Amino acid sequence: MRRAQAVLMTLAVAGCTTTREMGERRYREGDRLGALEIWRTATEGQNRDAEFVGRIAELEEEFAQLVVRYKKRAGYFEAKRRLAESILDYRLALKLQPQDRETLDHVQLLARELMAQKTELRATYRDSLAAKDLAAARDDLRRLRTLDPFDPELETAERQLDDALLAEVSGRLAAGRRGFSTGNYAAAQLAFRSALSLDPDNESARGYLSYIATIRRESAASGKGPAAFDASEPFATDADIRSEGFYQNGLASERAGDLDTAIRHFDRALAANRDHVAARKRLTSIRRRLATQVDPLIEAGRNQFGSEDLQSALDLWRRALLIDPDNARAQAYIARAERQLENLELLRSEPDVATVGE
Repeated sequence: MRRAQAVLMTLAVAGCTTTREMGERRYREGDRLGALEIWRTATEGQNRDAEFVGRIAELEEEFAQLVVRYKKRAGYFEAKRRLAESILDYRLALKLQPQDRETLDHVQLLARELMAQKTELRATYRDSLAAKDLAAARDDLRRLRTLDPFDPELETAERQLDDALLAEVSGRLAAGRRGFSTGNYAAAQLAFRSALSLDPDNESARGYLSYIATIRRESAASGKGPAAFDASEPFATDADIRSEGFYQNGLASERAGDLDTAIRHFDRALAANRDHVAARKRLTSIRRRLATQVDPLIEAGRNQFGSEDLQSALDLWRRALLIDPDNARAQAYIARAERQLENLELLRSEPDVATVGE
């Protein structure tokens, strides 16, 4: 309503400028929605030749397609419980199709659900922080950030918690390294496992624990105690340890059946140390095992793309590319979908487009 009134006022002030010219100016400036609203205010018979009517129809069809894409993306975010992002896209669809009462009712329902969940999680976070349970507080903030990545109140809380977690994990890693360097492997293990309780994927802690296990196995096999190991001699570089940690994370993900995450960890292991033979072997093995899934994933992505579900299509094509990084079809489809998503983002930035905070 506010925007429509502004359009009418603009037209009244314009005087000699024709409706078509004003709309064209808005369109060239990137305000497609403003252009359409100006053209729709044209009086019957004014500039209503076939070409002008056709231009309006083309723009209305463009927005109808955008409505479908916004709703598809909103449904994608809603399914992942990313409620604020879902609400934003539903509202963007409503901006283009304000008479859609069903979508408006659904947005209001989601907004109430979002507020209730955020209130509950904020209370849980405060309780976790008061109990100095940093791991639980971190998980609470992650869930809050998933619900509403636009919430400015989270930024300060995240910085404070990240600083506290970094200091605590760094202290535990330092204690573990001291134990390792002096041959006190029992103390080192306790410290590294303690670090993992706060940062479950910490590659340094995982790497050191793996090396400690190797030392103990070799010592047992030789009949000598672990103390026989000369810690003053270079055993592994920091890159070696991190690479081994990523490798161990990959093995854990593989055992849990999360092969996509396993691939990512093995990739990181090789990025840290390209000579990590075991990581390369596991990565190659998984990709060969999943190779038959690449074409079905690409076709499933094409189906989602055809139904305007760009985010789901991207998820499928990115999975295909994870398995086969050089797949040209997946690369091309991803680039195309990302261009279309960029067009949606451009409309978000147009004047007077609704936001979550309205």
